[in-house]
Amino acid sequence: MSRIERLAPMVAVLFVTGLAVAQGPREPSVNSPAPAWLGYAVMFLIGAGVLGVALYPVKRSHMD
Repeated sequence: MSRIERLAPMVAVLFVTGLAVAQGPREPSVNSPAPAWLGYAVMFLIGAGVLGVALYPVKRSHMD
């Protein structure tokens, strides 16, 4: 592995990090927050999905 091949990723990471630091922090947009019921609906759907997968019957093979 040549010296260029070892140094190129390090230089690329420093370049990308420098671009990110130069932008500075953004101000959050709080003009229209999402409604609370939407969060509860998403949590219910994710919980129902996890519970559904957990309770799904498993077909065991002949090696059990």
